Amino acid sequence: MLATPNKFNLLDIVALKTPLSEHNLLAGQVGTIVEILAPEVYEVEFSDDDGQTYAMQALPAHQLLKLHYKPLKTMSNTINQFGKGDNVAGDKIQGDKIQGDKNQNDFKDATIGFVAQNQAQATVSNLNQTSGASVAELMQIISTMRQTAAQFPPEIRDDITIKIDDVEAEIQKPEKERNLPELKKRLLAAIAAGTLVAAPIAGMTDFANNIMEIGNKLNIELKLPSGK
Repeated sequence: MLATPNKFNLLDIVALKTPLSEHNLLAGQVGTIVEILAPEVYEVEFSDDDGQTYAMQALPAHQLLKLHYKPLKTMSNTINQFGKGDNVAGDKIQGDKIQGDKNQNDFKDATIGFVAQNQAQATVSNLNQTSGASVAELMQIISTMRQTAAQFPPEIRDDITIKIDDVEAEIQKPEKERNLPELKKRLLAAIAAGTLVAAPIAGMTDFANNIMEIGNKLNIELKLPSGK
């Protein structure tokens, strides 16, 4: 494999800048870089919401736009609550500068603080909850999977550990930023890797069941390979 150029990396999520009508691909079509073919040339896989691949194309860098899920700089929290002088969105509200009845002003300040507090709590909830389980619960399942993977033969242990790392990284993203089709592919890849183990390993059945449980908690439909 060629050395990774600075512009894009493996598994980067990218979008087409221009349509490729001859391949039935529209501008804005989202795919995943799965191979670096040459400097500034990438193999991009396009999948639907069910994780089914519908196109694989070798594309130059100038046709691709990397998608980002985090801001360049994280905004500091400027919301302080309870009483006069609250900071709301960086603007300090001082009770002695608000005209009108003092009791009414205090009530407005308290209301603003209450709304800001609820918004902050909702944000924290969104970052730490999935549709079926908390991130902490899912991390506990992944920890159990790692313990089983440590018993795998060396020839597949590293590969399956990387797959577990990929699943963990995607789950740790805020729920709205997760790429569920990509997460589904990674979970299925972990199951498939586990089926390559010929020697009996304690917890092997639990390993597959743990993957299925993660899928259930994230509302991702998974199927075990035939005969498993």
